[in-house]
Amino acid sequence: MLQFEDLRAGYEGVERLHGLSAALAPGRLTAIIGPNGSGKTTLIKCAAGLLRPMGGQVRLEGMPIDALSSRERALRISYMPQSRPAPDICVEQLTLHGRYPHLKWGQGPRRADFEIVEKALARTNLTPFRERSVLRLSGGERQRAYLSMMLAQQAPVMLLDEPTAFLDLSSQFQLMALLQSLRAEGRCVAVVLHDLALALEFADEVLLLSGGEIAFHGAPEALYRSGVLERAFGVRARRLDDGKFLFYPLCDG
Repeated sequence: MLQFEDLRAGYEGVERLHGLSAALAPGRLTAIIGPNGSGKTTLIKCAAGLLRPMGGQVRLEGMPIDALSSRERALRISYMPQSRPAPDICVEQLTLHGRYPHLKWGQGPRRADFEIVEKALARTNLTPFRERSVLRLSGGERQRAYLSMMLAQQAPVMLLDEPTAFLDLSSQFQLMALLQSLRAEGRCVAVVLHDLALALEFADEVLLLSGGEIAFHGAPEALYRSGVLERAFGVRARRLDDGKFLFYPLCDG
């Protein structure tokens, strides 16, 4: 269980989250949505232990995450930021980095670690790219490479900030289906999304932030029927016969 307790956080003395409290459970895929500047990235950085709160705290299985060492956090939480510098290493080496928290001091990767890497590459359809430099990957391929590293890390909590960026439509659906399968394996998966349709179609629950506060936290169906989307985004949602969602702006008058 990942818990936020009266969490206040921000940057350079400016508070972006204002006393936020919520819990994210194992075996659930949570979409974190909200208008620009609502605090989505701030929240997920606090959850990953990368941003120290101004007040309140984040707990993992009842333990404050700031009481964990960086290695202990890495064994429990994996994190994909919106963007990061691309290293000049091959995809297989990048994926192998996910195993480092599991290695003892001075110990190199073992056969079991390489087997885990093989499975991660296969699961992200990157086996043919294993020897290619990360610098030579497309934006979408690079996203999958970082996800492969997260899979190799085998942390029970997975935090992803805009992982569908740079992905074409088909790849977005494949990624969300993969995250659903990871949730089905008992992991706690939280993903920041700008695409409201993906959030409503794939998530088990949606955490909607507005102005640094929780405007809604619950099932996508309840959010769809609540009218909160209209107030937060100024759009109206309509579900089509195939279960997909269409969004269009509210018109004055």
